[in-house]
Amino acid sequence: MRDRTNEGPFPFSCRTTVGKGKRSRDKGSGPGTVRGIFITGTDTGVGKTAVACALAAWCRRQGIDVGVMKPVATGGRWWSRDGISRWVSEDAIRLARAAAVDDPWPLVNPVCFKEPLAPWTAARREQRPIRLEVVLKAFRTLSARHEYLIVEGIGGLLVPLTARATVADLAGRLGLPLLLIARPGLGTLNHTLLSLECLARSRLPCHGVVINHTQRPPRHPMGRLAERTNPDVLGQFARVCGTLPFRPGLFRSGRGATRQLAAWISSHLEPRWLTRLVASG
Repeated sequence: MRDRTNEGPFPFSCRTTVGKGKRSRDKGSGPGTVRGIFITGTDTGVGKTAVACALAAWCRRQGIDVGVMKPVATGGRWWSRDGISRWVSEDAIRLARAAAVDDPWPLVNPVCFKEPLAPWTAARREQRPIRLEVVLKAFRTLSARHEYLIVEGIGGLLVPLTARATVADLAGRLGLPLLLIARPGLGTLNHTLLSLECLARSRLPCHGVVINHTQRPPRHPMGRLAERTNPDVLGQFARVCGTLPFRPGLFRSGRGATRQLAAWISSHLEPRWLTRLVASG
């Protein structure tokens, strides 16, 4: 009988899915040579936008022609440009600024709703269904324009976009490998392992987990202890690529903002890993 004493209890590992998962690219989503990454999270508010912006800024400073995309968003702001007025996500604006791109908003943020609700809820309230074919068309256009594409999801992997499609389904149709952003504190083990199980069951390739501090360290000593010990525990089941510290003012505009974003991610994630991430995307 096989000895399973030292094996983990979970049927997944980012160590085994990187480069080995079967990508379920939509046949109409574009050529198989698209390079990029799909940034997802264990929940909303884990700092997906911060990591995506920092990665875009880092790519830009490496001389990489990087494009960005926030396919579906809610809680947008009213934006007018070139005679076109529409709702645009603040996340999309930050992504475009970090990457220094001027792609049209219908490409960068093809679907955006006014109310800051779950996307399917917002779509139903506005009686405006989310059309994934619009997202796929924008993705194809952007992937033809840029050398590398950073796509940021909304919420977590099982957030519904339609009655039949989730964020995980969209990621699969785009065919990009994923990077999972997680919280550092108590509760993150369950959230992260559930997300990794979803990725494994969906056969979506995952580059690993980045733990992101979106707040200052908790005052309670047990809260600080949880944040210190959780990365090691997660590392028993998945590839933890690094931990990003809390950094106030990440989205401050002005001279040096892009440099600060790039420095934040390159100082705490191994530069050689970042290089491999972009090269293997």
